Amino acid sequence: MATAATPGERARGVMAEITGLRSGEHLGNLPAEISSFIGRREELAEIERLLSGSRLVTLTGVAGVGKTRTALRAASELRAAFPDGVWLAELSGLEDSGLLAYAVAHALGLRDQTTRPPLDVLTGFLSGRRALLVLDTCEHLLDACALLAEVLLAACPWLRILATSRRPLN
Repeated sequence: MATAATPGERARGVMAEITGLRSGEHLGNLPAEISSFIGRREELAEIERLLSGSRLVTLTGVAGVGKTRTALRAASELRAAFPDGVWLAELSGLEDSGLLAYAVAHALGLRDQTTRPPLDVLTGFLSGRRALLVLDTCEHLLDACALLAEVLLAACPWLRILATSRRPLN
């Protein structure tokens, strides 16, 4: 007896048709690593543990400590847990917090031609998907990133967010 596909399974099927990805390939836009990653086993294990129990995790620290590199490695290692994609939104060049939702939508490859607000486009795309969103370099947009995370997590029950910032997203 055949069972009905869940919304997530249907979404993965549609995404596979659109992207041409086969089973075992990964959705998302993580950059390829160009050098080896040594150490930080404990930190990576802790990030995985935290993301298994919390939907928002922020890696904090001073500039240059390796937050981005650690987040990208953790996200890469967790790809199998997020069949609907692992997405990176690099925010360091964004100066206007009013453009945050547009920047994240662009990072996800969303090109909405309607008049819908970009936050609606994001929630429409991410709701029902088991995805990880990496928000990198949030410190200069802290309040906007915190609000975006709050709205996305409220609307998208299977979404997880891994953020990097010099200060926590509260």
